[in-house]
Amino acid sequence: MKLGLGFNPIVSVRDAMAEASRADALGYDSVWMHESLYQRDVVTYISAMASSTAKIMLGSGVINTFTRHPVTTATTFATLSELSGGRVTLGLGLGSFPTIPLIGHRIFPVGETKPIRRIREYVEVVKRTWGGERVEFDGDFFQVHGLTMGFEPTRKIPIFVASLSPKIQAFAATVADGVILSPALATPRGTEAMVENVKRGEARQGRGVERASYLLVSVDRDPARAAQAVKDYYFFAYQLSEVVDPETLSPYGVTEEDLRPLKEAWRRGDQAGARRHIPEEAVEALTVTGTPDHAIERIDEYRKAGVTLPILMPIGDVGCAVNELAPKG
Repeated sequence: MKLGLGFNPIVSVRDAMAEASRADALGYDSVWMHESLYQRDVVTYISAMASSTAKIMLGSGVINTFTRHPVTTATTFATLSELSGGRVTLGLGLGSFPTIPLIGHRIFPVGETKPIRRIREYVEVVKRTWGGERVEFDGDFFQVHGLTMGFEPTRKIPIFVASLSPKIQAFAATVADGVILSPALATPRGTEAMVENVKRGEARQGRGVERASYLLVSVDRDPARAAQAVKDYYFFAYQLSEVVDPETLSPYGVTEEDLRPLKEAWRRGDQAGARRHIPEEAVEALTVTGTPDHAIERIDEYRKAGVTLPILMPIGDVGCAVNELAPKG
């Protein structure tokens, strides 16, 4: 069964190269890198990791459709495919909600910003550019007139679309090769609901797609130490305070009232206080945390929910997670 690794761009490029090399040797299917406006560039990561690996797929998880024109993306990933011997996957999405508005782009309200149309146009321009045709395209968001890429990819480059929107998840299954369901935090029940969205799109298109999902992973022989690594992770506190819908946690014994002290501390800018108020049940519900055996059981829960490509995002003792959870056989 396929298993990927994913990293935030807080990891240095050289460290990412070393982790990708180790993952390649251990039999992981793929390595995925997030991108952000104020941290490292995903194209640089993929270029570097291509030189340190031989078999593993390398994916952007994800670039965003605001900061790169689709023709630029098409040319870049065709070049990366050439460099890597056909081992790249283009993952794209609307971008980081907190940072995209800082450079003058709106994501909400969706009735005005039309995210599905933006993604549809983006994917169409990329595919037509890769096809070697003289592209004539006049969309709401992108315009291309009389442009032909100077070389054609020799191998198919898969496209994955990432979104938490039910409508986009269903739509993505009709135009892409895969859907990325979660940026790292989702319960198995929540994941199952997202998979159902994808299945609606699969039914319309008459074909299946890869259903990938990032899973935040903390593995340690001491489960308390593994859980503490999650609580100390800025991204987890941020997501729990501002992004995760409390209703998704209620089946796991976490209420809105349980989260109130965390959110109040977060709003005050008291990150240490916010971390102290993270419920243990929220860590268990949203992440793959604990001993290696428990982590394997948790990954299986997400597979049963319909995920075909779990992408493990290890924190804490990264080496332990990568080695202990590596694909068997």
